[in-house]
Amino acid sequence: MTDTNRDSSLAREAAEYIATLAQELATMAAAQRLDLLRYLLEMARDEARMIAVERLQRPEDR
Repeated sequence: MTDTNRDSSLAREAAEYIATLAQELATMAAAQRLDLLRYLLEMARDEARMIAVERLQRPEDR
């Protein structure tokens, strides 16, 4: 595994972890009717998921 592949793999794992945490926080915010905060956390979750998928699909990272 090259340094570039390793870096990309670490970034993907970090993005997946961030997505998981953001989802948990969004759920907590929703339970307390903190709607704007829930929305922002869901946006962060979606962005992190998108980054994780992009890192998996990059041909130069394989």
